[in-house]
Amino acid sequence: LIADTSHELRSPLAVLRTELELADQPGRSQAELAESVRHAAREADRVARLADDLLFLARTDQGGPVVHPVRQPLQPVLAGAVTAAASRAVAKDVRLDLEVDQGLAAPIDADRLRQATDNLLDNALRVAPPGSAVRVRAERRDGMVTVAVSDAGPGFPTDFLPHAFERFRRADPARTREHGGAGLGLAIVEAIARGHHGSAEAANLPDGGAEVRLLLPGA
Repeated sequence: LIADTSHELRSPLAVLRTELELADQPGRSQAELAESVRHAAREADRVARLADDLLFLARTDQGGPVVHPVRQPLQPVLAGAVTAAASRAVAKDVRLDLEVDQGLAAPIDADRLRQATDNLLDNALRVAPPGSAVRVRAERRDGMVTVAVSDAGPGFPTDFLPHAFERFRRADPARTREHGGAGLGLAIVEAIARGHHGSAEAANLPDGGAEVRLLLPGA
């Protein structure tokens, strides 16, 4: 874990240091200085996100409560995630479809379920081809509530599926960290599902694309 974390931190910290050194050079224009500050802030955000993700996973390892479920409707939580992802979807020419009954309620931690859904939407939008749709749905079945996010992308490599929820695993190892994340998104999704006393699944769809599901107790 320490080796993987160090590897993940190396790139944003190197960029952050470079941008700050450039900003400190004499003769830089106001526009150049502003650009360096923007780049440095973006890399600092990456480091902060990684730290937050690792802290959350460390807390789950320690067995402490990281999820605090309260019975409430799912629709506002999922709709909030879809709304937050809307501008990115428009930029990629991808449609976001939300399918959830207004009356569907379950014991959930709204903040953590939103975090999991945000992670899944982020992953789906990375691979969804232009003109396709990313689907977010929730339904009750056999006493469980399923929250699923699916896309029409290339799907998961077969050898990745058994390891989909492992930390620092990427479906595409060649994907850069800047554009592919640190490989913690699905690990956090699975930890949130377990915190609800549920589980998570990842699968390829028969007609192409992939789907990740959270199976949560419905009562």
